[in-house]
Amino acid sequence: RRSNALINIARKRVETLGSGSLAASSYEDFLTLCRNTYCGARETLLTTTIRSHMDILKERHGLVGMTRLASVFLIRLCTVETALYLDFFGDPDKRRQTTKKVKGATGDGDDEKEAEENEGGDDASAFKRLGSSSSHQPGTAIASQILSEDATYRDAEFQSMLGSLCSALHRTIRRGLVSVLDLDVLCQVVSVLREERSAANSTSTTLAAARAVSGVIQDAQERLIFCANTSLHKEVVRFKPTSADLNYPGKLLGEKPKAAIIIEGEEGGAGATKKAEKEEAEINDAVAAQLRVYESWFPPMRSVLRILSKIFRVVEPRVFEDIALSAVQACTKSLKDGSSHILRASGQIHADLFLVKHLLILREQLSPFDIQLRSVERQLDFSEAGKAVSRFLANRNRRLFSMSTENALVTLLREGVSVQESSVDSKRDLEDCLRSACNDFIEHTTSSLLGPISRFVDQCKNASSDDVLRKESFMNGIVVKGMFGNAYDNLESELGNVSTQMKLYLENSSTQSILLKPVVRKITRALEEARRFIDEVPNDENDWDTELRDEVLKSASAFETRVKAATSTKQV
Repeated sequence: RRSNALINIARKRVETLGSGSLAASSYEDFLTLCRNTYCGARETLLTTTIRSHMDILKERHGLVGMTRLASVFLIRLCTVETALYLDFFGDPDKRRQTTKKVKGATGDGDDEKEAEENEGGDDASAFKRLGSSSSHQPGTAIASQILSEDATYRDAEFQSMLGSLCSALHRTIRRGLVSVLDLDVLCQVVSVLREERSAANSTSTTLAAARAVSGVIQDAQERLIFCANTSLHKEVVRFKPTSADLNYPGKLLGEKPKAAIIIEGEEGGAGATKKAEKEEAEINDAVAAQLRVYESWFPPMRSVLRILSKIFRVVEPRVFEDIALSAVQACTKSLKDGSSHILRASGQIHADLFLVKHLLILREQLSPFDIQLRSVERQLDFSEAGKAVSRFLANRNRRLFSMSTENALVTLLREGVSVQESSVDSKRDLEDCLRSACNDFIEHTTSSLLGPISRFVDQCKNASSDDVLRKESFMNGIVVKGMFGNAYDNLESELGNVSTQMKLYLENSSTQSILLKPVVRKITRALEEARRFIDEVPNDENDWDTELRDEVLKSASAFETRVKAATSTKQV
């Protein structure tokens, strides 16, 4: 009370004498000395206790739990310290108004009891009460709003003291972040800190805590970005597939896990047990089916989508887009490499459908992120540096110290070094890669369904003239009839194979239909060209006659009808 009285006297003297007098300056120096002494004493008293309290929270609750409890603790500490500072250095008139408002808002009896508890307790019990609650109480918010009416707490000395006390949070969490490699833990830390920063920013008396939390968020995000890039580099860029990773279609043909039903006890208990286990088996089968679909994805794509989905909400949008851009590029390259391996091991149709399936999934899974995946890369080009140096050395009248654009060193840099810009659009590259994969599948499927007919059309197109074409051995009527017969005989097996593989790789029937429509159009066009070449051969030449020509054309029509019927009824 004596200190309060002295400070009040000094403040009133300053107000009475005015800010320009020598005496008022002496009183102001006295008030500044009092504030510095107070802040230094409080900082010395609380720093060790706060740090030890943070360490205890970390040992008991782990990094994530400690982050939330420590942030709440600092917010309440700032509120209590502000109230104490205003009790010493605040405006007495505003303090009386504050007391009336607090009594009206919380009740007289509760305030008196709370004041007695605060006066009777020691520092340890006070810290226990400050950190005992994990939520921000309404009374704290009301008190902060009332305290904000007196701007004395904005003094630089006091805010510096609060910042020093709140730095204990940065010190403790930073030591914990250095050893964390788990992306889930880092994402949880950033999410918790963002929530607590919002709470700290809601009142002006806890801005010191908000600044401390913001610094910790930046460190946690930097650690998260480092770990995410490290994981992407290890699991995608440097990924070396094993035989199990490239086991397509084996990974898609995996058997569903069967849940065993064990019946024990009497008949009544056996029925209930069987029903419960049947329901549990159905749930397990549904979960297992979802996991099986996820596990059937190529590991690099699985890693990219998993990492991007984790960091999407906890890093800055531009940082996320930069990480996603490089990740999609590396994933697309890895998928192409995997398709090449599958081509050698399982065949063309599996390689094509593997690439189409994964590129469709990648595009679909990236769409919720709503990112452009576009950037401009700049590189220094030193290709003209040698010539520029030669000209520099050959110039005997070079001006090294000229302050104009004719300076020899400036000319050397301008002529020898240039900046090359290139636009990178991963989304466009992904679309181009998907389009190319679909076109490859359409071409290869068309060739497999047409069989020898495709080679026949190509040979006819490559003939030098119509006269030469009519006499070619592959244009012989009996040979062409046998070719169409073999193609029709093999059509059923080829259609069945294409149907089975497309249903295995592409679950969506509309996607299958979209891919098959160009195949049907190409087959129809190839058959029309074959009919045109056949019609150009006159009768009685190269074993052709009217009856044989009609049989061949009927075979071509039957072939076309079968392909269209298969696609229209979705048998393929």
